[in-house]
Amino acid sequence: MPQRFTPEVSVELPTVYDAQVSPDGSLVAFVVAENFRKGGANAAKMPRANIFAVSTDDGPTIRLTNSERSDTMPRWSPDGQWLAFLSDREVDGQRQIYVLPRRGGEARRLTNVNGDIPSPRSLSPMAWTEDGSSISFLKVDGETESDRDAAATGADQVVFEEDHRYTRLWMVDVETGKSRCVSPDGLQVWEAAVSPDGTRVVAVVSDLPYEGDWYLNRLVVFEVGSNQTTVLYEERRPAAKPAWSPDGTSVAFLTSIYSDRGNDSGDLMIVPATGGQPRNLTADHGVSDHYGVFHPDGDAILTATNVHGGSGISSINIESGRRNYLWEEKKGFSNYSRSTGQGAPMFAAVIDDPDNLPEVYAGTVADGKIRWRKLTDVHAAWSDLVVGATREVFWEANDGQQIQGLLQLPPGYTEGRLPVAMMVHGGPTGAVRFNYQDHHRWAKLIADAGIAVFMPNYRGSTGWGVPFAETNVGDMGGEDFQDMLAGLDHLVETGIADPERLGICGWSYGGFTSAWAVTQTDRFKAAVMGAGIADWRAFHGRSYLHVWDAIHYDDSDPYDVESAHASFSPINFIKNAKTPTLVLHGEQDWDVPVEQGYQFFRALKDQGVDTRLVVYPREPHGVEEYEHQLDIARRVQLWFEERLLD
Repeated sequence: MPQRFTPEVSVELPTVYDAQVSPDGSLVAFVVAENFRKGGANAAKMPRANIFAVSTDDGPTIRLTNSERSDTMPRWSPDGQWLAFLSDREVDGQRQIYVLPRRGGEARRLTNVNGDIPSPRSLSPMAWTEDGSSISFLKVDGETESDRDAAATGADQVVFEEDHRYTRLWMVDVETGKSRCVSPDGLQVWEAAVSPDGTRVVAVVSDLPYEGDWYLNRLVVFEVGSNQTTVLYEERRPAAKPAWSPDGTSVAFLTSIYSDRGNDSGDLMIVPATGGQPRNLTADHGVSDHYGVFHPDGDAILTATNVHGGSGISSINIESGRRNYLWEEKKGFSNYSRSTGQGAPMFAAVIDDPDNLPEVYAGTVADGKIRWRKLTDVHAAWSDLVVGATREVFWEANDGQQIQGLLQLPPGYTEGRLPVAMMVHGGPTGAVRFNYQDHHRWAKLIADAGIAVFMPNYRGSTGWGVPFAETNVGDMGGEDFQDMLAGLDHLVETGIADPERLGICGWSYGGFTSAWAVTQTDRFKAAVMGAGIADWRAFHGRSYLHVWDAIHYDDSDPYDVESAHASFSPINFIKNAKTPTLVLHGEQDWDVPVEQGYQFFRALKDQGVDTRLVVYPREPHGVEEYEHQLDIARRVQLWFEERLLD
């Protein structure tokens, strides 16, 4: 029986991710997880997740773990006989490394470290050494006995930005379980990769461990256990995702001006491992690579690529920089894994598209191209969901630049004018891609109510190369916002959008854009500001991303009343606001602190604008609890229904 895409469906759909093919290409391990934590204030600290494996030759799917907690990040040993993974099964929220026999059985805990192994936001924080004897992992400094004593006596005051808790690189011996720290003292290690011979490490580091310091990072090499580092790269554009060449002589990495750690699509660089001039291999390619590993013969780098919102796997020749696509399609996809054993390579990935939910696929190479075959049917229970078509749309910006976006149509739409809600992606260095669901699961939800959802890839988005991603540096809220309005004009001119029934919504940078929009134009009849910025100067003073806004506003002085920080703050134009605005915010948001939501709500209220503020206890920038996400889904859908539908 057909199912509608309801708020309940939007939060119940499980996530499938992290497909890891075994070295011999015969099995793919992957994770199936709940998206949100259930239980309110008593919820576990991470969503429930378990690891499965499926044969690449149409064999059965095997459940490898059955935990009530979070089992994630499966990684095969080089010989394919063991699977390492992270789990907090013994202490809620504190992950340790476990190893499991290839075909399942009893998992053995390998580490017993004080402090958490962080969730991956870029490179995996855990990896086998090539000889299989050790596993490297990142670990945040844990609570000490003196910390506990201070808390017990009440003398646990914190001196702001002087309570240095570093993330360091550790290695554990697989046979003995003995762990040791191998990174230099006084360095925050954000990402790291051990050299093929196990003697050196390439790492993305900063001097201080605070999130804002990531934007000031540098790429270094050091010998395991040494305090001496060699700087390979230190520029305005941060480095991300380093990878060693097979012979250990070179390092590849990505770079761009990023808005978020983890949203690190950019240009592919290569540099000698002993130091030297980095070389940009992809400066003029017009796409954004977000992952790269060397081909086994060392003459090319295989990348995962955002191709104008679609996906690709490329082989980039190191000498010429020439790109050859092994696969390129309008699909959703993040990373891939590749078998390392003898014989033809086997690829594995989780792939979806606007009409098909994500599943695990295996890929083999024929005639120079990867051919994918679906291995799983995790979402079988939702196969009868009724959703509308997704269209790719193009339009011309005010300066002649072609801009692309996606339009999610309601189920059953044929022709005629529709109410349209414009949903602005976060970042701004993010993108709307050809996925089944957007990041916040709103598009199909709003469309189910009969409202089309327009998702523009405005200037500043990834997928079109670094120059395009950096075109809104110093101008966030300027020409990027005009790109969005031009896209709406295009939908009106082509007979799709009803100009009298337009809305806008978004989270983070999308939330800022919603706030900015309602103070710049009265064309919107409803708005949703999710975790958005109202006052850039206050953001700079309170957010732990205080380095980012200065960079992305091109060294603007937040304390200058004529700076970009002032001229792009929605709060300074609040007297123009008339649009009914729903404000949503997490109480424990350190990226965009909750006072931004309070401030904008109060200002709207003082102007007599129809508004409502909903604050979610315990929640960070990305809302994690099931009940809160369900409430958001219901409120967003209803807010637009009541104001855009006749």
